[in-house]
Amino acid sequence: MSLGLRLLRVPATVAMLGLLFATIAPAAMAQYQAFQLAPGIGPSFRVIGTGPGATITAFVPSIETQYQEPLATVILQATVRSLALLAGVAVFALFVGVLVGIAAALVRRRAIASGAVLGATSVVAAVPSFFLAYFLQILFIFIGGAAGHSVLPVFGYGLDSHLVLPLLALSAPAVAATAQLTAVRMGEVFDADFITTAYAKGLLPSWIIKVHVLPHVLPVSLEAVGGGLRIAVASLPIVEYILLWNGIGFVALQSIALRDPLALTACAIVLGSMFALTSLLLDLRRARFH
Repeated sequence: MSLGLRLLRVPATVAMLGLLFATIAPAAMAQYQAFQLAPGIGPSFRVIGTGPGATITAFVPSIETQYQEPLATVILQATVRSLALLAGVAVFALFVGVLVGIAAALVRRRAIASGAVLGATSVVAAVPSFFLAYFLQILFIFIGGAAGHSVLPVFGYGLDSHLVLPLLALSAPAVAATAQLTAVRMGEVFDADFITTAYAKGLLPSWIIKVHVLPHVLPVSLEAVGGGLRIAVASLPIVEYILLWNGIGFVALQSIALRDPLALTACAIVLGSMFALTSLLLDLRRARFH
């Protein structure tokens, strides 16, 4: 497929997704009542008038009235929060996944050690991100209770220690996939003739890994990180909801609860764009190295 067609797929996918949600969302939302998603997010009541003649009426806010900001501002701010989280996931998954993969490759001839590392990554990959987020939240609540003080924030947004739990929850599948593919590819490279020759010349193992092995391994690792990022985007709404990270996924769930089709369509376009751009970057990288 040519570069132009690859680039064209992104706006085409986003346009189709926006059209689909703009068409279906209003009719679908008319079939249910607005509901309470979280404290302060959902239907409420308004008092009209004063004194004995005052009346109380049900009120379902939109995303704009919920945040008291224009919809474009809400979507932009939420997108930036989610992108900050996904950028952290990519860096964390690449760094930790490659290190774990290197460790597994170095002990590949030790069946128990190698099997333990790859088995642990397989277990981590099998656990859904939303379950891991909930488990970590409960775990650190108990740890904080035992310690008598908060160890890590268990909910809320912030580019500080608030990042830790959502980062761990979302990056776990990406770390596991990166470690497994890195270990397999690294094992293949270690068994190659040119690596045997490098050892025979007396080169240091650290130099061999840095100069001769990693250039052959990193393309595979980057592709694994990209695949993990797609899983992270798909898991974003539930993880953000559990940890109250006010990103684009959480706003999408709020839009469903408040029956706001315009906001939901905007969120779907943003999430679809993230997914499509990740796929595009993977395609371009694959084409470059193949």
